[in-house]
Amino acid sequence: MGERSLVDIKMVERYKGIRVADVIDALDRYGFHDRVLVSREIRPLYPGIMMAGCAVTVKANRAQEEMQSMTPEEYEKYAGEWYGRRANYEHFMKHAGPGVVLAVDLDGCDDVGFWGSNIGLSAKVKGVEGVVLDGGCRDTYEVRKIRLPVFCRTIGRTEVIGRLEVKPENVNVPTTIGGALVNPGDIIVGDDDGVVVVPQKVAMQVLERAEKQLKLDREGQKTNLDKTGIKL
Repeated sequence: MGERSLVDIKMVERYKGIRVADVIDALDRYGFHDRVLVSREIRPLYPGIMMAGCAVTVKANRAQEEMQSMTPEEYEKYAGEWYGRRANYEHFMKHAGPGVVLAVDLDGCDDVGFWGSNIGLSAKVKGVEGVVLDGGCRDTYEVRKIRLPVFCRTIGRTEVIGRLEVKPENVNVPTTIGGALVNPGDIIVGDDDGVVVVPQKVAMQVLERAEKQLKLDREGQKTNLDKTGIKL
């Protein structure tokens, strides 16, 4: 995918109306089974999320060198250079927009708070559908208030500086998120049950079968829903 113009907004809107469970049931029927399930350790940052979008993938790399001792003034310069040259979020944010879910592999750096309130606000303004991090999010109170769907493995606390790099050639490449392969343009769906990846080549067939499953469930629930007054 790589370009926002290629995002199927109508398909994404339909996916946002169905449950992860329905999507998984549909994927079973097309022979994908458990390999499309993102690890249960990657959980929603707050309850009630219903997220779907086309994947823009990011494969961050752990920095190989040890950070040198420096003065606070030297560190400020070092930090600016790090974000400018070695972890420039614009490499992937230029692809962000409506219909997009950012899927980020943080190379096992679980203590790094790769996502926070500042980048969260930028993504919200751009209309991003959500973020899936195989790693950490920080500023979690503020990120929850922003109400941009975030799924993450850990609560990260440290800065990216000196720890993680984001190279332009590692954006929109196949990557692994929570044990599931994600290709650019795949559909990612998430709710309170977790996250699942729908390969792009079967996205429409899976969507139609999942919508059918949800409709059948609602028809089966109708009598009891009417009696209880519960709305699902």
